[in-house]
Amino acid sequence: MTSTLMNNGKSSSTLPESMERMITPHYEQIVNEIENIYHHPDTGLVTIARWLGLSIMAPNKKISILLIGNHSAGKSSLVNWYIEDNVQRTGVAIETQGKSIGIKVSVVIITFTFTGVSIITSGKRRESLMGPATMRLFPYLHPLGNIPGLLNYLTTEISSSKQKKFPLVSFIDTPGLVDGAMAYPFDVEQAILWLGDHVDLIFVLFDPIGQALCKRTLTLVEQLNKSNPEKMHYYLAKADEAGSDRDRHRVLMQIVQNLCRQPEISKTNFDMPTIYLPNLAKETRCTNQIHEVCTTIDHAVFSGVQKSLNTLHNDCQRLEQCINERLVLHEKTKVKHRSWNIKLSIVQFISLLLVILSFILFLRRYLETSHLKIPILFLDESSTSWQINYTLNSIDDFLFYPAYPLLLIIIFINGLIFFIGRFIKNHQKDVLNAREKKMFIAFKHHLETNVGVKQKNLYESFLAEAID
Repeated sequence: MTSTLMNNGKSSSTLPESMERMITPHYEQIVNEIENIYHHPDTGLVTIARWLGLSIMAPNKKISILLIGNHSAGKSSLVNWYIEDNVQRTGVAIETQGKSIGIKVSVVIITFTFTGVSIITSGKRRESLMGPATMRLFPYLHPLGNIPGLLNYLTTEISSSKQKKFPLVSFIDTPGLVDGAMAYPFDVEQAILWLGDHVDLIFVLFDPIGQALCKRTLTLVEQLNKSNPEKMHYYLAKADEAGSDRDRHRVLMQIVQNLCRQPEISKTNFDMPTIYLPNLAKETRCTNQIHEVCTTIDHAVFSGVQKSLNTLHNDCQRLEQCINERLVLHEKTKVKHRSWNIKLSIVQFISLLLVILSFILFLRRYLETSHLKIPILFLDESSTSWQINYTLNSIDDFLFYPAYPLLLIIIFINGLIFFIGRFIKNHQKDVLNAREKKMFIAFKHHLETNVGVKQKNLYESFLAEAID
């Protein structure tokens, strides 16, 4: 268990110099190319997967950061500072936007404002989105709609800021946590726990002069740490307002001790940098480690691009394997059908001969019983007609004499066999029709040549910026 209190001065970034030289446009170029590979309308990986009956999702273009803490912990201020744009209202309140709740104490009226969950993301221009539009913009948030009342308090703030790594980051600001009889319009704990499972980073901000140690905050932090310990990052916000260094150290140790009382948190080591918003007009000797926030985000973005490239590689292999399996199965089925067709053709040919022969015998017997038999007494035994007639008589005497029903049954059965064979041949279907086979071969060629080459070039470009 460690608590970080650095000496006065600027904190140096722990990122390598080559990584620091990475600029956001380069990251954007890579993730935008990956996005295009997945969502191209004709040859995108999502389109190919749909034809194969598979379900794949493009990797997230941006990392997401969940901000939690007690009221007035500085969550909104931190977002505004990072993106250098005042998209979130700030002030000592439970929340910063939305519906106001007035509480009168003596002659002083304290106004708490509740916003719910607010997503701050980068876009082309400054816009605000309500709950339904937010769900369409972030489809992975759909399960949040099952929490009663939350949709009315879900918003998205779009900023055109390009500062730092903001174009590749989305912040999720959550309601300030307080104890007591404060009634939230939706289940805040359930929403935060769900979000914690679906974000990349979780920033926990503690206010040294507020209710940093409220039970609701500690309970949520413990639950989040239990399921997502690798995402957790703790910060002592507004450190410049905590008094002297001795007071600040005492507050910091008190927060750490209370956190350590939680069983799940005491099992892990963590740092708690002291941060506050730089203000040139205000002199302070307090150590400011706010750049640790930027370093953590930079590492997460760097890791996120790697994960996106790895996901692209794995999805390409998966699609290629599926296409190869379909083509191989198609060829095997085609060979199997050809073998069956040969056998069916032989059976059909024999059945057809039997039907024709049976019909001739039936017709001959009918003519005999109808006294229409053509006399053959005066036929020469060497004549062809006499030989045919003799052969038919022999077959008739050997097989069918004297049962008419048996002859009809033979005709019916052989005719049925013939038509069943025709039906089977006509309804044999290959795994792929000609159009699908041609399309899948084109998909395979596209994956092996275009996508494979692009994925390799993107990875080499990415590594070239990180390695001297």
